[in-house]
Order: sequence, then structure tokens, then C-alpha cells
Amino acid sequence: MAGLDHPNVIHLFQVIETKDYIYLIMENAGAGDLWDLIPGTDGMLEEEARRLFRQIVWAVQYCHRNGIVHMDLKPDNVVVDASGKAKLIDFGLSTRFTAGKKLKRFWGTLLYVAPEIVRRKEFEGPPADIWSLGVLLFAMLTGKCPFLASSNRKVRKLIRQGTYDIPQHVSEGAKSLIRDILTMDPRQRPTIDQVLGHPWLTQGVEASPSPRGEALPKLPDPEILRAMLSLGFDHYDSWVSVASGKFNDAMATYRILQSHRTQGAACALQVRPEQRPGPADPCPKKSPTEPALPSPCERQQPREAQRSQRKAAGGASLPALPLCFLHEDTPPPSLASQRDPVPSRSSSRAPSAGQPPDGSGSWKRVKRTIAHCLRQLCCAPCFCGPPSRTRVVPLGMPSAD
Repeated sequence: MAGLDHPNVIHLFQVIETKDYIYLIMENAGAGDLWDLIPGTDGMLEEEARRLFRQIVWAVQYCHRNGIVHMDLKPDNVVVDASGKAKLIDFGLSTRFTAGKKLKRFWGTLLYVAPEIVRRKEFEGPPADIWSLGVLLFAMLTGKCPFLASSNRKVRKLIRQGTYDIPQHVSEGAKSLIRDILTMDPRQRPTIDQVLGHPWLTQGVEASPSPRGEALPKLPDPEILRAMLSLGFDHYDSWVSVASGKFNDAMATYRILQSHRTQGAACALQVRPEQRPGPADPCPKKSPTEPALPSPCERQQPREAQRSQRKAAGGASLPALPLCFLHEDTPPPSLASQRDPVPSRSSSRAPSAGQPPDGSGSWKRVKRTIAHCLRQLCCAPCFCGPPSRTRVVPLGMPSAD
């Protein structure tokens, strides 16, 4: 996920490692997953299903072009944000692939896996994802999966036979796309580009090839950078961190602000001219409407005072996120793929009186800054969706049936 940057793939903001835990700070998509949007009787309206399914296919196309197969495509793993945009999530079963090289992992969610996986034969990753997209589209248009039975053994039999019935209310164009995708022979299945080119999916104004699986623009947004400058971040370090994709606190703050602005959250990015830092003002002042993020220039309050303030702010309009960064002696987080990270302002300062020379005091400040930033910036409540309606079945395990 650290290497994925697409408007229809959930964003990973930051990775924080402690002694006992790994925290993945991710984008909030609080409108629910696809099951919450699919009526249980006749499925979604085709116009809405077409719009969301097109965005899902764009996300899968982007992953395939970057050598990644998802391997668990289903309505539970597609969420919708506040602006109504589909986001692909849960890469727990995903893997990298090489064109022409077959995979040997036989697992996934049984109702959505391809017949070659059910038969426990070596398979190529992209055609298996394509099959899952067909099952997902069927569920969006009908409110149920095409292969349903009273036992796993009967479900496997239906998948191996390719036996399913499409309800009459589904249009002929949608039926044609479903039949093309749910082709038993993986070599005869359409590619992801052919799916996008199907007449049913190219209807509507969104058929323009603007996203086409390309990444988001890499040039940082000057407006967001100005807001970060008022929060105490170094302008040059922030620009380099965003432009080069460094996973540090500057990059995380930038992407959180970017996500909130994209989703229309009430997070002010404007900085008044009189509050911008000048040569004689090393510690920038904050606008009353901006998130109260302590800059590196400010003296941090004692932890007891912070706790009392958090408790007093429990009824405020901005909910405090239950993030607890444990173990003060934990070394700074790092990704294996990150090299030569941009030094933050806090880490470049000389240790103050009473701080050990090894930089642990700076890391404590960084952890407090990130925790405080997330509490203030994440305006929308965290979405905790309903429990998954389908189980991940390890197909390689022997079954009693």
C-alpha cells in the first residue's frame, strides 16, 4: 500500500511502529462498504452501479499495471467516502505477480474465487481478479452472489460448472458484461482494459479516460504547503517529502489535509498573510480556524496536562481518536523501502536541556505531534463497518465435506 497512489485506492498516510504494535494511519471513508449501498431485494440502480463499478475497475487496473493482484475483491472490500467515491481496501491477501508466471496460493473468499482456484490448479493472478469483478458486479445488480448453496462443497460445484442465473430485471448490456467476465477458461476472459471498453461500462459522462489507472499528480499543492508552513513544518522539507513520496510526519500531514479537502471536510487551509512566518518570526502563529497542532517551536505541555485537556474535550465537535503511542523508548518508525528520509525540523534541532543526546526526546515530540495532529485533523468519525458477511476460506485446507 505504501507504493499505491490512486483516487480509488484507500490512502495509507503513515506507518508507526512500536515495540508491540504497528499502526497503519489510513484515509477515512465513512459512507460504508458496498453491502450498505446494495438493496437486499433487486440490487442497485444500474446508473449508480455502473459509476461505482467503473471506479473499482480503474483501481484494479492501476494495481495490475503496478504488478499487484488483489485476490480478495468483494463488496466488503470496497468502501465509499463522503463524496461518493469508491475506494478499494484490504490488501491482506494481495501479492505481486510477473506476467506469464503462475501463482500457487489457493485461498480467498469462496463465493468470489475463480474456478481455477477451486480446482487447485496453478493460475495467473489478473484473470482471477477479473472473475471476482464479475461476481462483484452480479452482486451489485442483484443483491446476491451468483453461486449460492447450502454447503461449501455445493458452492464449489457450482463454481466449477459455472452455473448461475441472471434475474430478468438486469439489462442486456449488463448481462453481456457479466457473461464475458464469468468465462470458465481464464485464457478467454477479457483483460482489465477490455472490461473498461465494454459498451455497458462506457456509457455516461464518466467514460472519459481521465483516471485510466494513472497515479495522482506528484507536484505538491501550494495551498496545502502554506497551511503546513503555518503548522510549523519546514517548507522545503515538506515539498521534498511529498514530491518524493517519503513516509514521514510531513507526508502524512499533507495527505490528511489533502484527503479532507477532497472530501469536503471542514478543515481550513487558508493562512492569513499576517500570520505567515517571516525572517524574524521563526515560530509561526496559528489562525483561530486552523487545527491546533503544536509546532516544533512550542514548548510541549506535560503529559498529565495533555490528558486532562483531552478528557475535557471529550464532548467537543472534533472527536479524539483512540490512538495511543506506547513505549517511550521505541525507536522511530521506518519502512523497509524508505531510504535517505528527509530530516524533520524536530530531529535537526540540538537537544534541549534535560534531553538525552541520542534524539529520543525528539522522537517523543514527533509522537506527541502526530497524535495531536490526527486528533485535530480527522474531523469525520472513524467508520467501523458491520462484520463481514462472507468468510475467507483457506481453499488449500482439507474440508470435511
